Amino acid sequence: MIPRSLPPLSTLKVFESAARLRSFKCAAEELNLTQSAISHQIASLERYLGTALFSRLPNRVELNEKGELYFPVIQDALDRIALTTDVIREKQTQTSLTVQVYVTVAVRWLIPRLQKFKQDSPEIAVSLDASLLDWEFNPARADIGIIYTRTPDRPNLTYTLLRQERLVAVCSKEMAKSIGTPDDLRRVPFLAISGTSEDSLIWAQSIGLPNLVQKNAPRFDSTLLAIEAAISGQGVVVVPEFLVEADLRVGNLVTPVLTDVVQPGGWYLAHLQRRGDEPPIKSFLDWVQSQ
Repeated sequence: MIPRSLPPLSTLKVFESAARLRSFKCAAEELNLTQSAISHQIASLERYLGTALFSRLPNRVELNEKGELYFPVIQDALDRIALTTDVIREKQTQTSLTVQVYVTVAVRWLIPRLQKFKQDSPEIAVSLDASLLDWEFNPARADIGIIYTRTPDRPNLTYTLLRQERLVAVCSKEMAKSIGTPDDLRRVPFLAISGTSEDSLIWAQSIGLPNLVQKNAPRFDSTLLAIEAAISGQGVVVVPEFLVEADLRVGNLVTPVLTDVVQPGGWYLAHLQRRGDEPPIKSFLDWVQSQ
């Protein structure tokens, strides 16, 4: 037997998280460690390998050529260990399903429809892994994920496009009374959402007002909070239309200015390629597509 030369498992877990999230800070939040601890673990792994794995750039990190080569191998190995561990621990993976989903999508779209899936597939116990963070699908934590991305190309994953979504600007009926033309939007508060400024800029450009979004706009950590603020009359917010369909239908929100503009990315279901034939994943994928 050829002797194995393996770095400590802890450094591989940290590397996989940082590489997947493209951020030491996000990896620290996911693994419940300090950012300093993440940096030390990555440095330890790089010393073991005798080469750097990341390019350290201002405010971000990127995998270099060696890191891009290492990442899919480590991710696949850790996924296999986790899945086999579940089998040994007699976890009933054939009748349980963990869905990774953004909190806003869970509250405003998935949960109101989930009872129908439970009625159609009572043998599958569904649990939700929801987060306010802007994350990629993590197969170590969930069986399938509902995610938004512009780059559905991570190795070892299968992406199924659910929809490309229209962007809409919405506000309360009362605020809409003061908005007769697109130019009137300059005089009302625009609500900003961390990590989604691109959507607001794209929407504003579509109505010919590229400088519409104010730099000092009220800012929220999640789309869910920003939508609630808009309902209460605090401002206008740009969001994917499917997240506010129910509020538009009952009149909690209105669209003061209409335009046809689509998010640059897409909404996908993501899962490990090798798990695509598992009944719970197939059932959930088929059901979500039917919605």
